[in-house]
Amino acid sequence: MSREALIRLYDLTPSQPLLDALSPATASRDIAPVVPRFKGAAGPRAQSFVELHREGTLLGRCGINVKGPGTVGACEVAAVVAPAERAGMHWLLVHVALERLQWLGYAYAMTEVSEYADHFPSVLRQAAWWIPDSSERKSAAARDDKSLEWADLFIDFRTWTPSSTPTSLTVNGRDLWVRRPEASEELLIVDWLRETFGGGWASEIHRSFSRDPISSVIVVDRNKELPPKDRLLGFLAYDTARLGMLSAIALVPETRGRDLSLATALIEECLREARASGMTYAVLGGVGNARLAALRTFSALWTIPGSCPGIFGRGVRN
Repeated sequence: MSREALIRLYDLTPSQPLLDALSPATASRDIAPVVPRFKGAAGPRAQSFVELHREGTLLGRCGINVKGPGTVGACEVAAVVAPAERAGMHWLLVHVALERLQWLGYAYAMTEVSEYADHFPSVLRQAAWWIPDSSERKSAAARDDKSLEWADLFIDFRTWTPSSTPTSLTVNGRDLWVRRPEASEELLIVDWLRETFGGGWASEIHRSFSRDPISSVIVVDRNKELPPKDRLLGFLAYDTARLGMLSAIALVPETRGRDLSLATALIEECLREARASGMTYAVLGGVGNARLAALRTFSALWTIPGSCPGIFGRGVRN
């Protein structure tokens, strides 16, 4: 039976010892090393593949981003590989492809476990989470992992149906607009974020402006009589902290906890933008106290076991 696994790339152990094991130092000099070769790609989201070679002989090939950004598969093992070694070669190809995605800037990768499923190796299994059946209807609590202080949340765009959440709404008497920022607003928004939330989030949204299209969403007060920075109320970005991930949601203090419609609209619009960019799934990064509320609001969200601390806490904080 075919299943899909989400791999926590930050928990993935190196593949080099497995490659070295195919060419042990004590073996005959006639046994050449197995060498990975990567097809160049136009960018980290572009389709590519990895091949394993030994002395010019192709041992196998595995696709990268073929089924969407942040995916691995399908893999083909060459006929020259002995039957007893084919399962190991298949999963080694997957392992090397996963490492490539990590190098490209992903924190997670999706792969199908069907062929040689009985040989799914422990080095991958320890970093894997089986993606649930999207037809299952479970409560927010059942989709959560209460043992985690904070966690990343998974959403499968292939089965997600956006709601009719408006991008224009009124909150506490203010006429608000949730939208992608304009390039001309970059310096204003980065300065506002640095002053309001700190350098970390300012760096993330700064990076979103290097994407084409811009990979962030902001909340703006339509009242043009207000000072420019007073019109900015929140932001959310994707493909910034890591590819395939949404950053933590940021809302100014006076809007927090009063009306969930604003946070819902911000998340929903960012998810729409991320899906439109070609992503087949997304991960909401580092969700803490608001996790259960997010799970209640979005029935397609699932807490990823083992995702705390994940990628967070590694950078130097200013």
